[in-house]
Amino acid sequence: MNVTKEERDKLRQKVPGLRNVALTAPYFHRGDVPTLDGAVKLMLRYQVGKELPQEDVDDIVAFLHSLNGVYTPYMQDKQ
Repeated sequence: MNVTKEERDKLRQKVPGLRNVALTAPYFHRGDVPTLDGAVKLMLRYQVGKELPQEDVDDIVAFLHSLNGVYTPYMQDKQ
């Protein structure tokens, strides 16, 4: 709402991307989930409405770890 000044945007939040998500613990806006495993399980429960076997949770966590990367500085052409 601060950006758009639209009442309909009052409770909207900007959700950050997933790049380097495995490096940004603790999770959620209050930081009350210390592990990525816990964050995945919580999101499954509240957004999907079910639990998955630990093997599936491990696969999701492994995928999220694959999104880690090194930032490279921007290089401008020097002419």
